[in-house]
Amino acid sequence: LFTGLLSGYLIGKVTEYYTSGRTVHRIAKASNTPATNIIEGLATGMVSTVLPVIIVAVATLAAFYFGGLYGIAIASVGMLATLGMVLSIDGYGPISDNAAGIAEMAGLGKEVRGRAEALDEVGNTTAAIGKGFAISSAALAALAWISAFFEHANLQTVSLTEPVVIVGLFLGGVLPFLFSAMTMRAVG
Repeated sequence: LFTGLLSGYLIGKVTEYYTSGRTVHRIAKASNTPATNIIEGLATGMVSTVLPVIIVAVATLAAFYFGGLYGIAIASVGMLATLGMVLSIDGYGPISDNAAGIAEMAGLGKEVRGRAEALDEVGNTTAAIGKGFAISSAALAALAWISAFFEHANLQTVSLTEPVVIVGLFLGGVLPFLFSAMTMRAVG
């Protein structure tokens, strides 16, 4: 349970890092020319997938170490335990976006539009956290379901029942994103 809760928290922090602060300023700085903007934005998006995948991989291995396949299922439950709060926060994004749009269309003063746009920035971050959280918890739950199916069906020869193989698939799947992003940044 703790591994799911901790991984959900860490994925939220990683998402927050990539949707605010220095990262956004670096993309904005690259916006001086269209090509570098596209390269930096795409590279940042690709790099932002690496840490969440590593976090899910570590959570999977830790949960399996402490509880086997049941531990992985409980880790996904731990991640989903905060689902109500995450979905509520995720709903903030579209609401604040609509408020900023209405303020702009209504021609309200700069002060009102400035506040609405600041709230919209926070809403974009909360929406991104909700997406990362949903994908990560789905990965843990799918791993538990697949492993439980193979175990129940007595399919001993299928290596997908080994969490180390699944973690290898996750890490192998994210490597092209990392190397592509590094190559794009070198060119950009």
